[in-house]
Amino acid sequence: YFIVSVMGNNPDKRNGIEVMEVKDAPVSEEGVLVLVATQKIIHNEIVNTLQEYACKDYYCVDEKKLLDGLYSSFYTDSIQNNKILFINMKGMGYGCNPKYITQKLIELDTDKKLDIVWAVSDKTDGFPSEVRTVEYESLDYYHELTTAHVWVDNMRKNSDIRKREGQYYIQAWHGAAPIKKVEKDAEDVLPDYYIANAKRDSKMADLFISGSEFYTDLYRSSFWYSGEIMRTGLPRQDVFFKKEGIREKVYHYYGIDNELSMVLYAPTFRKDYSNEYYDLDIAKVVSALEKRFQSKFICAVSKHPDNRYMNYFFDRNVRYLEVERYPDFQELLVAADVLITDYSGCMYDYSFTKRPVFLYQRDYDSYLKDRNFYIPMKELPYIKAASNEELVEKIAAFDADHFLKRLSQFMELMGNYDDGNASEKVAKRILNIIRGTNK
Repeated sequence: YFIVSVMGNNPDKRNGIEVMEVKDAPVSEEGVLVLVATQKIIHNEIVNTLQEYACKDYYCVDEKKLLDGLYSSFYTDSIQNNKILFINMKGMGYGCNPKYITQKLIELDTDKKLDIVWAVSDKTDGFPSEVRTVEYESLDYYHELTTAHVWVDNMRKNSDIRKREGQYYIQAWHGAAPIKKVEKDAEDVLPDYYIANAKRDSKMADLFISGSEFYTDLYRSSFWYSGEIMRTGLPRQDVFFKKEGIREKVYHYYGIDNELSMVLYAPTFRKDYSNEYYDLDIAKVVSALEKRFQSKFICAVSKHPDNRYMNYFFDRNVRYLEVERYPDFQELLVAADVLITDYSGCMYDYSFTKRPVFLYQRDYDSYLKDRNFYIPMKELPYIKAASNEELVEKIAAFDADHFLKRLSQFMELMGNYDDGNASEKVAKRILNIIRGTNK
């Protein structure tokens, strides 16, 4: 088995092996050996947990020796100058900033000399024919990692990742919103291992991609990063400037009647992995939206990636779509007529559509203690509600002109760089890196 402290967002299986919580695993039985193969920084925590469950036969793997052996075997192969390795949200699939950079690279690679590789947890369809896929965290993945000239990632790399001399690492960070405090600003609530990884990741990075003046300043103050920042806007935001055909694509994918409007419910995760906060009264909310906007609505529910293996217990008699497996969340935002979230940064991305955003925040006080915000919620232009009843009232009273005025002022304050061409700017930079000009 793979044994974990808490199932949380862990899958039922990894690499075909069952995942089980330590309380349910036979760790105290004779003949059972537990191998602890993690960062040293959390060895003691795991050992203490094992001892609570009377496990005496365990062995802590020497992380450095293990990785030295692994990488020495891969370093016999040289770096391939034309190879680019992309990862989205630790193997989530074809989406976010890496997707839009890839699309533009394919377009600009007229002589077909690029070797574009994506690391994914599930080898699903949806990738262009010009892209090779490799299973995330497999041995083949480490081979691609050690022989790629350029890395493009949008999350922190794990502690087992080592960068070779001659490799170039672009951090196309997934964050864009000035909402939840992150990195150094949330150091008091982040695990020690995450902070250690974040510092290592920033040290390896050669370039960060920024979408706004706000985030440029944030990289400098809170990301333990002093390298180059490319002020291009975010590649994934290009879709809001070039959105023709995307709504039709999403509607066709799910078989939605073109006459229906869509409300997208996309809340963020909670660190305790509780699902009690996701109790949106879909029937009442849809009814309120239909009255206010004079259109029939369908509700699409998208789980946060950290909640992908959790159940949201909505009324099964109410019609809604589960859309978290859709390959590109940005396209869902383009297709939606209304967004309901809580503290998720998607509220900021969706602002580019200038459509209504409602925040259902029933656990505001406790969430504030956990993460805190860069800008007080009352200063954000989005419509806030602490209960289903209040949300229904706010929908009924929605003032479009007032909302748009506040939204425009807020977006101007952030100093956005986006103009619909970020993907092309980053793709051309990658081509220059490969050609050795890097201008």
